[in-house]
Amino acid sequence: MASQDQEPKRNPTMRLRHIEVFHAVYTTGTVSNAAKRLNVSQPSISKVLHHAEDQLGYPLFERVKGKLIPTNEAHALFGEVHKVYRQMRTLQAKSRNLRGGKSGHVRIAVMPALGLNILPLTIANFRRQYPEVTFDVQTRHYDDLVKSLNEHEDDIGLAFNPPQTEGIQEYDFGSGEFVCICNEGDFGKEGRKIRLEELEGKDVIGIKDSGPLAEILYSSLVDRGIDLESVVTVQTYYIAKNIVGYGGGVAIVDQVTALSEGPGNIEIRELDPPIRYSVKGLYLENSPLSAACRNFLEFFKLTYENYIS
Repeated sequence: MASQDQEPKRNPTMRLRHIEVFHAVYTTGTVSNAAKRLNVSQPSISKVLHHAEDQLGYPLFERVKGKLIPTNEAHALFGEVHKVYRQMRTLQAKSRNLRGGKSGHVRIAVMPALGLNILPLTIANFRRQYPEVTFDVQTRHYDDLVKSLNEHEDDIGLAFNPPQTEGIQEYDFGSGEFVCICNEGDFGKEGRKIRLEELEGKDVIGIKDSGPLAEILYSSLVDRGIDLESVVTVQTYYIAKNIVGYGGGVAIVDQVTALSEGPGNIEIRELDPPIRYSVKGLYLENSPLSAACRNFLEFFKLTYENYIS
């Protein structure tokens, strides 16, 4: 059994609070200045400093005429303490930025048409305000997009008219319309709305796509008993638009694709009656979004609204 006079065992280490207080006292020279820097009381600074010295087993400062003079041990420790202090400050700033969405990493799966202009524009604008946020973007068709969310490969999906899916939460960006893109003279008077029936007998560029957009258009054609023969079938709406731009036919595409840049001087004709679709952000219901992801969704919504208006 140890005697009552035996010196208690010390743990010669410094806690993070010890480091913070020691650094403040060392660099400011007094307890009062250190208290102001850390926004705490002077007794609190003195208590932590005494505890640090007790743990270490040697004094860090000598009290001389109201000032604290660092001991040789304090000078020897300060270099390493300063490194840790800077790392602490960096960690604190990083934590604040993550909480406010000012930093982080956002993984996005996007359907091709939305990734053409709107997404790049959104990312460029977003990073001007939040330059510490980084992005990883994958272009995916709808089934692959949902799979990537479920397998935690991506944080956010950007999609046209997605069906409600168990476990997937939706963020509404707004809506859009299908339009017909054509060349001058294909449908007479410029600006006139056209009916789907008017595409019969035209050189139609079809989309080989089983995604949500294609299903909407296909249902509209079936409901009205229209059977369009495609002279060319392509994988994406953007390729269809370019073929039209080079004078290769007409096509029904989403509003976003129709407004994108491309060859030729195509006409954009609204449909009568209109065929509408929704535009959504998707994410896992049981995987809460980071602040950076939430901020991005708001940016994308604003960009989309301005783009199609």
